[in-house]
Amino acid sequence: MSPARLARFTSPEIGCKHHALRMYVWNARLCEEFYIPLQTAEICVRNAIADTLKRRFTQGWYASPTVNGFLTEKYRNELAEIVRREKKRKAINFTADHVVSGLSFGFWVNLLTSRYEKHLWQHGIRRSFPHATQDIDREKAHQKIDQLRKFRNMVAHHYAIFDRSPLREYQNLERVLGWICPDSVWLIKQLSSPSRVINSRPKS
Repeated sequence: MSPARLARFTSPEIGCKHHALRMYVWNARLCEEFYIPLQTAEICVRNAIADTLKRRFTQGWYASPTVNGFLTEKYRNELAEIVRREKKRKAINFTADHVVSGLSFGFWVNLLTSRYEKHLWQHGIRRSFPHATQDIDREKAHQKIDQLRKFRNMVAHHYAIFDRSPLREYQNLERVLGWICPDSVWLIKQLSSPSRVINSRPKS
């Protein structure tokens, strides 16, 4: 473990490398507590948005000239690459589900931006997020889901999250997941407890 890496976990009050290492391991365990909740939320969000695409442009939405026309170049290229790759891998077993699971979380979050208001959300977001409260519109949904995406990336890239309001991020995750599938909120509560890990923070 490099000094530069441990520096992020070194307490000015304690200044002990052994404590820093314990903090590093503790932070890793905290990240681990988010793996199943983040995976569940990401899958639910992408499926919810994919359902809107399917309703508007059929199961073959990924090949629709209209869809490819309104995507930005970045995500149009990503879509084309995923379709090419998955068709090669799955051959005759290829389905739209392979495209949905292959695309980045950023692709799905991008579809909630104002650019796609008239293409996807002109009738609101309730079909994709049936349990969202009335005050949640496309803009607010994008804000909360993009917050989820950014936190997900921090966990995936092994960043320190212990001082990034992890409980607030967990509450945001629960909120977003609850818009789609309240049963999944119940499930992640049975399988994870960030507060328990937070309470086990090394003291010395």
